[in-house]
Amino acid sequence: MGAAQGLLGALWANPPGRIGLAGLGILVILGAGSTWLAPHAPDTLAGPILAPPGRPHLLGTNGLGQDILSQVLAGCRVSLVVAVAVGVAGTTLGFLAGAAAGFHPRRLGVFIMRVVDGLMAIPRLPLIILLAVFLRPRLVNVIGVLVFLSWPGVARTIRAQVLSLRERDYLRFVRFSGGGFFYVMRHHLWRELLPLLLAKATATAGHALLAEAGLSFLGLGDPTLKSWGSMIRSGLDYPGILWTPAWSWWLLPPSFMVSLALLSFTLVGYGLDDALKREAGG
Repeated sequence: MGAAQGLLGALWANPPGRIGLAGLGILVILGAGSTWLAPHAPDTLAGPILAPPGRPHLLGTNGLGQDILSQVLAGCRVSLVVAVAVGVAGTTLGFLAGAAAGFHPRRLGVFIMRVVDGLMAIPRLPLIILLAVFLRPRLVNVIGVLVFLSWPGVARTIRAQVLSLRERDYLRFVRFSGGGFFYVMRHHLWRELLPLLLAKATATAGHALLAEAGLSFLGLGDPTLKSWGSMIRSGLDYPGILWTPAWSWWLLPPSFMVSLALLSFTLVGYGLDDALKREAGG
C-alpha cells in the first residue's frame, strides 16, 4: 500500500488533483448525506409550481411543485453509486482479464484480446443505447451495461503492463518456482499495478457518471430514481420553460452538478496521470 499512499500524496501535491479531490469530497458529502440534507422527499409535492428560489425552497420548485434541491441531492446519490460501482467493477474485471491475457500471452491471451478488440471496435454510444432499450429500465441494468463496455480498455492497458512485468527477474523466479497465475496476481501484480488501477478506476467512474446522465436524459434510466439527466429532460419537456425565468433554477442546478462531477473526476485523473509520469521518470 506504500505505492498507493505515495501516489495519493503526489496527487494532493498536484494543484489540479487537489481541486478534483475537493470536488469529489463535496459530492460524497452531499450524496452520502442526501437523506438528511434534503428538506423533502424528491417526489413530494412540496409547494407551488415553479416557485423561485427562496425560503423554504432554496433552489425553487419544478412544474409539479417538487423541491429542486431535494431532487439534486437525490441525483447526487444515484450518480455516485453508478460512478463508484462501474469504476470498481469495470476496473476489477479489466484487471483480471488483462492480467490473464498478459500472464498467458499465447492461446488464452490471444482469445481475450480478440474479444477486447471486437468490443472496442463497436461504437460505444449506439451500443449503450441499444442495450439500455432492450433491458429493463433499472439502475442495476444501467450499471451492468456500463461495466460491460468499460472493462476492455482497462484490460488492454493492463495486459501491456503485465507482459512487461512477467519478464522481470523476480517474477521469472516465482514462475520457475511453481507460482501460478492466481498466486502471482494476489502477491505481486496488483501491488505493482495499484497506482495505474486507481487512475483507470477514476477515469472509468467519470465516464460512467456522464453516460448515466445521458441515458436518463434520453429516458433510458431508472424511472423510479431521480437523476440529474432526468431532471434536465423533464425541465426541457415543460411547455414554454425557456420563455420563463424558471429555466434558471430548474435546469442550471443539475447541469452544474454534472459539470462539477465530471470536472472533479477529470482533474483527479489528470493528477493521477501526472503523478504516475513523475514516478516513472523518477
